[in-house]
Amino acid sequence: MFKATFTLLLALICAGFGNLMLSKGMQSVGPLHDFAPLALSHYFVDSVTNPWVITGIFLELAYFLLWLVVLSWADVSWALPMNAVEYVFVAILAKIYFGENIPFNRWAGIFLISVGILFLMKSFKPRPATEALAGGKENLDEQLT
Repeated sequence: MFKATFTLLLALICAGFGNLMLSKGMQSVGPLHDFAPLALSHYFVDSVTNPWVITGIFLELAYFLLWLVVLSWADVSWALPMNAVEYVFVAILAKIYFGENIPFNRWAGIFLISVGILFLMKSFKPRPATEALAGGKENLDEQLT
């Protein structure tokens, strides 16, 4: 459980900071107002060349690579809901770094998500090494069909 949880938390830290960087970058680029093809192309070039957006993309890539590792160790029915930790993390960071106003109802929702995460942590079981998984892609394909 430790390696899956630790790797997942590391992945979620990357995702959380990645989302903050993407948000900061897109706030500096500004909102999209014109959907004409030329305006769209300029907007997206401005977006993907923004240093904050570039940093966010690399952090999200790190998240994805770590996520692949987590999925190799844990059931997706445990791992995917655990991604909710990022909601809590991002809300706190958005309050600290961006000064976002987070109303009571949002904090209440974040609290409920946190309670759900505690239930998920208690339900973790290592993935058994089944014959299909140990036998490679061919055996897994046969089991799935």
